[in-house]
Amino acid sequence: MGHRLTDEICTTQQLLADFFNQSTVGLAIYDDDLRYQALNPCLAEMHGVPMGLHLGRSLREVLGEFALRVEPVIKHVLSTGQPVLNFEIAGALPTRKRPERWIESFLPAKDAHGRVRQVGVVIVQLMPDTQLRQAAYSGTEMLRSWKEIAGYLGACVKTVQRWEHEYKFPIRRLRASKGAMVFALKTDVDNWLRSDTLRSDTLRSESRGPKPWSV
Repeated sequence: MGHRLTDEICTTQQLLADFFNQSTVGLAIYDDDLRYQALNPCLAEMHGVPMGLHLGRSLREVLGEFALRVEPVIKHVLSTGQPVLNFEIAGALPTRKRPERWIESFLPAKDAHGRVRQVGVVIVQLMPDTQLRQAAYSGTEMLRSWKEIAGYLGACVKTVQRWEHEYKFPIRRLRASKGAMVFALKTDVDNWLRSDTLRSDTLRSESRGPKPWSV
């Protein structure tokens, strides 16, 4: 029984580590001095700062004056023990030229005595207003994730990801990097389906279920 419990704990820890490192949203853990104790690659990419230059450093050392927007929220969670959910933050990071927007949730982590010693943060980067306005102006509907894109095509996610590389499927990213938010415009997808990039019978054979589009 003891060995089984140990194996289950190890498996759970590995799953948590994989989720932390492979998540496409930003994740971080701060101590009560507002220093980075952990973060995932996605957040390092958002900040434009290597992971190694975060750990052990304070928010202000990494983010400069932008940290002033975040510090009061973390201090509030540390002092009250209450989470702050879906808090919108906007501004320009030191490594970025243009202002950006994020939705952030701050979660307290208590020790055995009920004292908050750490704060975990989940960060979702929002699409820039300019791209939203452009899509609205053109009357274009957006597919906001790999799952939505695959559903529109009647294919699985891995197939669509392969089509991007093999057949130039029109995926868009907020930044050209691993972990960046992906989306597609339905007009782009429909035009791609009409093009000679690949034969329609290839699409039919690789997609699952009846073809949901009409082109």
